[in-house]
Amino acid sequence: MAGPGIRAWHLSRELAKHFPTTLIARREGDGHAAIVEHGSDAARRALRDADVLIGQPARGFRKRRRAQRIVYDLFDPTVLELRELYGHAPSPRQRVHLAAEWWRLAEALLRADLLMCAARKQRAFYETLQGGEARWIEVPFGIDLEDARACAKPQDNIVVWGGGVWEWLDPATAVDAIVRVNAHGTRARLLFLGRARPNRNLVDRRRDDRFDALLARGRGLVSANEEWIPYGERLAWLRAGKVAIMLHRRTAEAEYSIRTRLFDAIAAAVPVVATEGGFAAELVAREGLGIVVPAEDVAAVAEAVRRLLTDDGLHSACVENLERIRPRFAWEVVTQPLVDAIMQWQT
Repeated sequence: MAGPGIRAWHLSRELAKHFPTTLIARREGDGHAAIVEHGSDAARRALRDADVLIGQPARGFRKRRRAQRIVYDLFDPTVLELRELYGHAPSPRQRVHLAAEWWRLAEALLRADLLMCAARKQRAFYETLQGGEARWIEVPFGIDLEDARACAKPQDNIVVWGGGVWEWLDPATAVDAIVRVNAHGTRARLLFLGRARPNRNLVDRRRDDRFDALLARGRGLVSANEEWIPYGERLAWLRAGKVAIMLHRRTAEAEYSIRTRLFDAIAAAVPVVATEGGFAAELVAREGLGIVVPAEDVAAVAEAVRRLLTDDGLHSACVENLERIRPRFAWEVVTQPLVDAIMQWQT
């Protein structure tokens, strides 16, 4: 699952501990929430009968009953991601899509009963656009502590890129940094957990060609799994590495993103190299979870990787800090503001 799917899965599991909860999704599975197929009769009945509807603006909820409440989750800055995805010369179809997403966001900010973001900076951005009077809660991403306890120990000098290679990210700097690290005498390999998109129906041949060229540029020091790693296996793959890396370019998206894969690194207690700017870098710097580097700076990234691979004291300190803050982001902890809000509606 990508970030939105992971978040919906865990929010529904936590809510199901307190309320009858249905998760509408394009997949089957088990868990604490009842799962029904998107677009099915069961999904339509669930939407009609629910007291509270929760989702991203793309869902476009409308109230079926006067007493229904709507919660929009704005943790993912979709409009900013699409701007980077479509570039400076979007096609007519892409322009229509981006305009539609801006409209959905405006409608969500106007009509929601409760608005949910992942960080204070996100809220500040959305408040400049807000048309309604809904109150806000902050629900960052979370960690499944049971998954964290099952992690194995790192095995080699592997640097792991834990998520996708979306257009707003910077895998090229990661590749060039690994080449530089090895050229200066420190053995290291870079692993991309998955080159494919979570949705296999979205195939971009040009993107594949660019990634093939990037792997070739890595001179045999870079590898990638062909398929997206299943959610249940991601921490085992991540923990096999000694360093996690998450780099982005200088974009508006970077300032307002939560970087969901940071929370996998916290769960697996793998020190992080992160580009400055945004929630992830601020948390890494404030809590001593790794090293923050300037955007698109190959030399700085290479030096950060080298230090975390070779300085056992620094690496151990980062691991201790990751383990220290882990309980703060347990899903049952971060979802409490949402649970409290729904309970208030029921009283």
